[in-house]
Amino acid sequence: CAHYLYNMKNKRRKILFNVGFIALIYALFFCYGRFIAVDGGVSSGVRFSSLITRSAATYDVPPALVAAVIHAESNFNPKALSNKGARGLMQITGGTARYLRLKNSHDPEQNVLAGCKYLRELIDLFNGNIMLAVAAYNAGPGAVNRYDGVPPYKETREYVKKVLGFFNIYRQFFTSGPLAS
Repeated sequence: CAHYLYNMKNKRRKILFNVGFIALIYALFFCYGRFIAVDGGVSSGVRFSSLITRSAATYDVPPALVAAVIHAESNFNPKALSNKGARGLMQITGGTARYLRLKNSHDPEQNVLAGCKYLRELIDLFNGNIMLAVAAYNAGPGAVNRYDGVPPYKETREYVKKVLGFFNIYRQFFTSGPLAS
């Protein structure tokens, strides 16, 4: 009898775990779906897609990468402000904003255009290595050079994983542009 009750408790735990896991998956898809618009077209299904596509084309940057950085940095919130002072969709800091001559960090068009320009510079600096460019976007190019690769900072390593994961997801929405396929 005790063995039967023990088995029943385990079965209930497994069922509750599975139901919880399924609920988590649905919640993730629901939250992810907030960033996918229904205005038609493949690449136009991503928030700010026309702005991302135009800005990425200006600097020959993969639009999927730009969308991935925006998703990781600001969650598509043009008014985002970090505790370190980074602002806008691509979370550009004050020093980088001055370097890029960005006047209004909260203006989506200016912010994304400046972020694309900076990504292009980083991609060129690291000979087309997207992973190192993304690491430099987070930790700075000096840190990437100093460690001759992705710096051992936990935040940067998690950031690179997150952005590259989003990059792979957004590739399906942006069918044109360099490195998009």
